[in-house]
Amino acid sequence: MDSRTLAPPSAAALLVALVLATSPAAASNWLVSLRTGSSGEAQAQSAPSTPTGVAAACVSPSLKQVKVSWTAVTRASSYTIFKSATLAGSYTSTATGVTGTSWTSGTLSNGNVYFKVEAFVGTLWVSAQSVATGESTISNSGCVQP
Repeated sequence: MDSRTLAPPSAAALLVALVLATSPAAASNWLVSLRTGSSGEAQAQSAPSTPTGVAAACVSPSLKQVKVSWTAVTRASSYTIFKSATLAGSYTSTATGVTGTSWTSGTLSNGNVYFKVEAFVGTLWVSAQSVATGESTISNSGCVQP
């Protein structure tokens, strides 16, 4: 055999590798660690739960601002707020790194607006987006919620 060519593994070797990889006893011996200076994150827990209790309220009838609030998610280090002009529309990130359980928008443009929230643990572990808030309508006279 040429020294640059690798022989395919035998069926027995593949079976042993598969058993070791799926064996609970073998899995319990794994140690997760990061190299010193690494910018990666190690996490032995699952992704955070989806935020619940998400609601939107007009800050005041005359202002074109909405306050979004939600129930805290265990282990969440920050939240990202998304908004859309339609309930089933495309949601875009409007605020990141929010550390509390509420956020107030800046002055919004006229139209309908809906919000969703995601929870983060660290910088890479993210939940699914929450259900959308109820509709908030922004007009020349301010903010109303039907």
